[in-house]
Amino acid sequence: MNRRMAQGALAVGSIGVLIGFVDVIMVGRPEPYQALPAVIALEAGAELLRGRRPRAARALHVTGSVLLVVAGSVAGFAAWAALLADGTYDWLNLVLGVVMVAYLVLSAGRLRARLRGGRPTAPRTASESPAPRRC
Repeated sequence: MNRRMAQGALAVGSIGVLIGFVDVIMVGRPEPYQALPAVIALEAGAELLRGRRPRAARALHVTGSVLLVVAGSVAGFAAWAALLADGTYDWLNLVLGVVMVAYLVLSAGRLRARLRGGRPTAPRTASESPAPRRC
């Protein structure tokens, strides 16, 4: 993401956080989807700080990831509990719960690979591949 896009995402996320605060004040109860603008603002802030302050950028990224997992888990758990109890549920929250489980499983696998000494690597592109040998 280039710097201009990150600045735009930070501005949009910050405005969304303010709108979320007003919504919570008016309605009186926070909803899990209101965490999304904060996640966007945190990830954009992490992107902007990545080159100059890597530790601060990592802290923002971790905070955004934790917030995303907590909000998705809360929404997913409530929807799955309502589904199993034959109550009313929202399909979006059901899908969000499944996505959070997948995200947690992938993150745990990545952490396990890193702790074992292996580094998760991205697939090689054609430009990064070694030159073919000529016999």
